[in-house]
Amino acid sequence: MASTCTRPPVQKDPNQVLDIEEAAANVGWHEREVPIRAALLRWYLNHRRKLPWRGDPSPWTRSKARPSKQGKHQIQRTLPGVFGKLNSACRPAVIDLDEEDTQKEEQCFHRSAYGVWISEVMLQQTQVEVVIDYWTTWMRSFPSVPALAAASADEVNAVWAGLGFYGRARRLHEGAKYLLEKHDGELPQTLEALRGIPGVGPYTAGAIASIALGLRAPVVDGNVERVFSRLQGGLGAPAKSAKLQKVCWELAEELVDPEDPGAFNQALMELGALICTPSSPSCQQCPVRPMCRAHQRMVAGEVASVTIFPGKALKKPRRERVLALAAVSCGEARAEPSEVISKDGAKDSGQWAMKSKEWVLVRRPARGLLANQLQFPCLELAEADLASGASQLQALLASFGLEVDLEPRAGALEHLFSHERHVMHVFQGHLEKKPASQEAVCRKKTHRNSECPVPRLCLSSLTGVFSSVF
Repeated sequence: MASTCTRPPVQKDPNQVLDIEEAAANVGWHEREVPIRAALLRWYLNHRRKLPWRGDPSPWTRSKARPSKQGKHQIQRTLPGVFGKLNSACRPAVIDLDEEDTQKEEQCFHRSAYGVWISEVMLQQTQVEVVIDYWTTWMRSFPSVPALAAASADEVNAVWAGLGFYGRARRLHEGAKYLLEKHDGELPQTLEALRGIPGVGPYTAGAIASIALGLRAPVVDGNVERVFSRLQGGLGAPAKSAKLQKVCWELAEELVDPEDPGAFNQALMELGALICTPSSPSCQQCPVRPMCRAHQRMVAGEVASVTIFPGKALKKPRRERVLALAAVSCGEARAEPSEVISKDGAKDSGQWAMKSKEWVLVRRPARGLLANQLQFPCLELAEADLASGASQLQALLASFGLEVDLEPRAGALEHLFSHERHVMHVFQGHLEKKPASQEAVCRKKTHRNSECPVPRLCLSSLTGVFSSVF
């Protein structure tokens, strides 16, 4: 329980965090390696999550509830990161968004170095419960390195669509081509050779080597940094700082279990994900609590809580961007009244929604954010000038050979990124006929396996604004 990890201080500064240089003399395991390894492995054996890339049969552990879907006429409060400058070479595309939800048959996947590689890349900045479905879909679509290498970039993007951070998919694709050329489509069997794969850094190489190959290789991610900071009770450097990472890699090298490095590394990361969490650690359930210096210092009253370790990284203020988006339906359509909930909660029943299955999308540039993905035509505004937004969007569409009248929709969409806040003003238009030149046509029912990579977040960004999107 979180309450067991906080105690009123009785002496010293309760918020004291030692400088990493000052604490360097005390850094080390000091003969704690064996009990820590044993306690972690016992706990992991009994409490680990059941996951497909571990070779576990379904059903798999889905520890967090999925967010509930919003009502049909509610404005979607989040907006995907699909904005940015459009390449003038882009050509319009018409996408059929008709889809029937289908449940995919779950199965058991054999653990493999390839599967571990894919899972570790997907798990970077993405939660386990989200990754499960994407990983299983990926493994069905590209079951081996040669299958991935033979796929087109659009096919890879289509299967990745909606997972975010699309550069990860591109690097996996590049890595597969490298492996096919240099290693006959197999992952190499040494840590050094694994690090030679494009896009594979020390953490991913260590995870593949230890989990899939049984090599004694350390891993350090955010969870491990937090666990080590608390076990040491004196590494108060900011999270993700270069100094903290350096010390944690040295500690991991010493601590990794020589007999079962794969299970130990997974236990260490699992502990940070489930027990030793950033703000609400469950110290009473922690298998290494007797060896935890942060907990000992908290009990002694030297610090108020174990959560002061590691120190928090300074956050930069978010940049605000105002964008205009063109939602242009295409083909046969009919106008129907719709009720829209504005940002302040007021209902606007005077709006009309175009009932259409197809919408005009354009392809993003080959490099940068969401490379080669499709999105609604959009551009950034210098200021929240809706009049100029409509005219600029019309000029953008005209460059694609599309003459469309645009009308602003009530309200705006908002999306918060870690470093930016996007406010999107939506303009609606309609084309009676499809464009003569189309870059791609796909049905949403099969878009994840088609040659048309449409991010899932892009498809859902206008839910509630236009009732015909779903």
